[in-house]
Amino acid sequence: MLESSPPLCLEQVTMIGRGGDGSDGPALIDPFGRALHLRDSVLVGRQLDGPGLSVFEASVSRHHARLEPIGDGWEVRDLGSSNGTFVNDDPVSAPRILADGDLVKFGSAAFFFCSRAPEAALDAPQAAGRTFRPEDRQAATGEDGDDASADDVAGLEVRSVRAWSPSGGGGGLVEVDGQQVQLATSQFELFELLAERMKSDGDAPAPVRGYVRTSELLASLSWDTAHPADNHLKQLVRRLRKSLEAGGIGDLIESRHGFGYRLSVLPRD
Repeated sequence: MLESSPPLCLEQVTMIGRGGDGSDGPALIDPFGRALHLRDSVLVGRQLDGPGLSVFEASVSRHHARLEPIGDGWEVRDLGSSNGTFVNDDPVSAPRILADGDLVKFGSAAFFFCSRAPEAALDAPQAAGRTFRPEDRQAATGEDGDDASADDVAGLEVRSVRAWSPSGGGGGLVEVDGQQVQLATSQFELFELLAERMKSDGDAPAPVRGYVRTSELLASLSWDTAHPADNHLKQLVRRLRKSLEAGGIGDLIESRHGFGYRLSVLPRD
C-alpha cells in the first residue's frame, strides 16, 4: 500500500504549455478546485521536459502517466510508474476510459475528471503563483448555492438540514429531515462548517464541491490539545459519524485523500 504523503500545495501542480481554452470542456479538477483543462495528449509527471501536467510530488514518477482523447472521451494509461495510477482506487494496468466524476490518482496525488468543467472553476493561470486560501476559493467559485436544485449538484441528494446551538455554548443540535441529535462542541462545529461549505460552494464542480481540507479544519475547530494533528481530526470524524448514526441520521461525512472532508448531501434550510 502506498504510504500517505504530505498534502500538496498549489505551486506543486502546474499545467505546462498545454490545455484547453478555459471554456466549458474536459478537465482534471485539482485539490484546490482549479480546472486544469485538457486538449490533445497530456503527459503527467514529476519532471517534464516539455508540455504536460507537472505534479512535483515524491510519489509521482518522472514520466508517470498519459491522458489521451479517444473518440468523444478520454483515457488514462500508466507509463510504468513506481507507485501506480488509479481510477476510483482501482490500479490502472491497461488504458482506462474515464467517466465523469472519476477520482484519478497519480501515486498519492488525487484529481477528479470532469467531462465538462464549468467556467466558474478556478483555472490554473488565474491561481498560479499565489497562496490559495479558503476565502479565495469561495470568491473564485462565485458562491451562490442557496437556490441549488438536484440537477445543479449532479447527483448530490438535497436534504433539509438545520443546526443551532445555545448562546452559552456546550455543543448544539442538528436536525436532518426531522431527525435530531445533540452533538458535543467539536462535533457540532465540524458538522456546521461542512454544511456551510457545501452550501456556499454553489458553482464549484460537483466532484469537488464542499470539501474542506484537513489543514483548514485543524486550524478552525476547537480542540482540547494545543497541537491538533491528523489523528485528532480522524478521531473527531469517527465520533461525529457514530453520533449521527446513533441519532438515526446516518453517516453523512465523506472523505477523499488529498481533498479533505465534506457533507455528502446538499443542505436545504
